[in-house]
Amino acid sequence: MQIKKQISLLIITVLLLPFACILLVPMFVYIHSSDSTLMKRYLDERQKNPNTLSTHNWNQIQEYISTTPHDVEILLVHHKKILFSTFPDFPKGNEVTLEEFFPYMRDTFSSYNYQIQSFYIVDDELYLTDQAKINMGKDIMNNSGFIITRRNINSRPKSRLVKSRFMIPFYFLIVTMEIIFIVFGIQVIRTISNSVIRLKFATENIISGDMETPVDTSLKKSEAEEISGLAENLEKMRISLKESKERRTRFIMGISHDLRTPVALIKGYSEAIEDGVITGKDLTKSACLINQNAVRLEEMINDLINYVKLNNSDWKQKLELIELKPVLETYLCNMRCAADMYRRQVSGNLDIPEHIKVKMDTNLLQRVIENLFTNALRYTKEGDSISLNSYLNKEGHPVVTIKDTGSGIAKKDQQKVFELFYRGTNSRREDGMGIGLAVVKTIIDSHGWKIDIKSELKKGTEFIITLS
Repeated sequence: MQIKKQISLLIITVLLLPFACILLVPMFVYIHSSDSTLMKRYLDERQKNPNTLSTHNWNQIQEYISTTPHDVEILLVHHKKILFSTFPDFPKGNEVTLEEFFPYMRDTFSSYNYQIQSFYIVDDELYLTDQAKINMGKDIMNNSGFIITRRNINSRPKSRLVKSRFMIPFYFLIVTMEIIFIVFGIQVIRTISNSVIRLKFATENIISGDMETPVDTSLKKSEAEEISGLAENLEKMRISLKESKERRTRFIMGISHDLRTPVALIKGYSEAIEDGVITGKDLTKSACLINQNAVRLEEMINDLINYVKLNNSDWKQKLELIELKPVLETYLCNMRCAADMYRRQVSGNLDIPEHIKVKMDTNLLQRVIENLFTNALRYTKEGDSISLNSYLNKEGHPVVTIKDTGSGIAKKDQQKVFELFYRGTNSRREDGMGIGLAVVKTIIDSHGWKIDIKSELKKGTEFIITLS
């Protein structure tokens, strides 16, 4: 479950308990009040009997009745007519006088407690009068009206029992909700805490330099999806840092190995000259060797600087849509000129339309082709052939290939030839630092292109570049 959902459920649970109390407590009070049972349809009664009492009088009577307990029965009489009744023996609509009601009241005194409240109306204002204070011989009740309320004598203990029975499940519900809230809250906190602790240990391993211990990316049922996703990203970062560390180590070892030879030669010959060991004609030869190794050292340093520059993304802002075929034709011509000097055979078939344009840096594309062509010259012999071809693949993307009939690349080396400072089995006897193909791969990847290799020992190699 997502952290957002867990926190949302936790908040809802926190709010639900007080909200339930806010609803249930007034509901309980209302159920046990007179408002829940008495004269809730008095406005309807007023509409059915418009000539009996005005709305204002009905409201006054309702206000009085609302103060009575919920378990009482009510009889409302106006001008002898029963306007409202919860007495089973006196249905609404019948007529009754107070004198007629007294005998019934005497017969039921053993079961009920009665209270009589009379009223009369003057100028649409209702006045209540305690019946006990009125002269019984006076017939004001029959000319106005009266309200009789009664309660069953045996109902009071029962009422308290009902009230008690209602409160038990009410409190049980509150306690149950509270327990659910506590359990759910603890579960959410424990889940998030365990996940964060797991990530904490993983980050501490990375900070301490331990790149070998993998991050646990398994998603547990109770764990948040975001935490698992974060763990996966952390694992990818660990792998990336590990590879970066390994590349940096190879980079330093490669530089130290390849730069050591020309530096040692320069140092050795210069010390020999300084000590007077080399004199005469040998002095000129030594100076020439020192110069050659200095030039070689300078070329290596320039290659390193250019490789570092390629990893700077600023040059990507200069990419332009350029027609591909003219660029290839120009370099094919240069290849033929160079091949004549090295006695190689160069051919080309540029089978792409003139209007095909590719977003690129022309100089970098030429550098890719130049590095691959130089590599082909190095690993071919006199009379071998090198070809530069281009065509459109099934998806309509231009493809450029450079193929030779040289010594080929061993299968075990084919996946590593693009790594910095890596030199294959067949290249150990050749000069170079193993930067050329790493530069090619960097340029290809930076443009969003793709490069593949097909090779077989003693039959040649083909590099296939797919541009997009």
